[in-house]
Amino acid sequence: MGSASSTSGIDQFLAYPMGPRLRAYLGIADDLYQGSEGQRDASDALAFTAFLRDFQPEPEVAAEQTPDAVVDLLDELVSMDLPEAVLNLASRYDEALFVHDFRAQLSLGVAAMLTGQQAQAEIHLRLAQELLPAEPAPYINLVQILLNQQRLDEAEAWTLAGLDAEPNNFTLWDLTAEIMRERHGEYMPDTLMVLATKRCSWAGLSLAANLTSTGDRYLKATLLETLHQQGERDPLFLVELTGAYGIASEFSKIPPLVWQAERSTTKPLPWQLHVHCAQAQISLGQGAPALDQLTKAEADPLLPEEARLALADLREEATTLAQEKTPATLH
Repeated sequence: MGSASSTSGIDQFLAYPMGPRLRAYLGIADDLYQGSEGQRDASDALAFTAFLRDFQPEPEVAAEQTPDAVVDLLDELVSMDLPEAVLNLASRYDEALFVHDFRAQLSLGVAAMLTGQQAQAEIHLRLAQELLPAEPAPYINLVQILLNQQRLDEAEAWTLAGLDAEPNNFTLWDLTAEIMRERHGEYMPDTLMVLATKRCSWAGLSLAANLTSTGDRYLKATLLETLHQQGERDPLFLVELTGAYGIASEFSKIPPLVWQAERSTTKPLPWQLHVHCAQAQISLGQGAPALDQLTKAEADPLLPEEARLALADLREEATTLAQEKTPATLH
C-alpha cells in the first residue's frame, strides 16, 4: 500500500525533491527517484503535504519507525519546508515519545511557528531550550515569536539569554538590534556595543560598528583588533577582521593574518577569508599570491554560485597583475 510500485499515488511525486529517510518511509526505490532533478512550487508542496497526511507506510516500514527514526523523519520534513507534514506525522505517535528529545521539540516548534500556531510553538521551543540550553535555535525562534507579538521585555530577556549561551550568534545580535529599534525608534549601537563588550563578542561589536553613523571607517577594525590581540582566532572572526581592515584600506595587515591562520589549522578556512586576502593582495599589486588565494576560495564547496561568478573578475585582475610582474622571456 505504501510502495512506489503500488497505486497509492506516490508515482506523481517521484520527481519531488526529498531526503533519503522520507524516500525510505514512502517506499521509493533509488532507481525510481527523480527528485535530484525535480523542482517544486507552492502548489506542489500543498499536494505533497495532502498526500503525506493520508499515506500509510507498508507494515514492515511502519515497524521500523523507532522514536529516533521518527525524529529523523520530522527533522527532514522541517528541512524540506513541509511544516504541516511534520505536525501530521507527529500526531500519529504518543507525544510522550518526543517530550525529552531536543530535535523533536525543535522540529515541532518550528513547524507550529510556520503554520501560525504561535502558542503551541512557544511551548515546544521552551521545552527544547530546557533540554539543550547551549543551542541557539530555540532562542532565535522564541524571540521571533515574541517580537512579532510585541512582547518586547520577554523578547529582550530571551535574546540576552541566548547571547549568554552563544555570544557570537549573528542572528541573535540582529534580533537584539531589532528589539532596540522597536523600543527606541533606532538601533542603539552604543547600547549594543556595551552588551557586546560585556560578552567579549566580536559579532556584537561588528554589528554595533556597522550601525554606528559617525563615518569612522577605522572603528570596526579598531574594535576587532583589540580582540585579536587578546587571542581571538575563530575563522569567522578573522573574516570580520579582514573585512574591517579592507574597509579601512589597511590591506597590508590582511595577508599575514591569513597565512598565520593557514599555518595554525589543518581544516579549510572559510572562502571569504581567502577572498579578502586576494583582494588585499591585488590592492598591493601582488597578482600571483592573489591567484593562489582565489584558487583556495574556489575549492570551497560552500562557495555560493553567485560568489563564484564574481571571483572571475578578481581572477582576471590578479592574472593581469601577475603577468605584469613576470619578466619577459629572453631569446
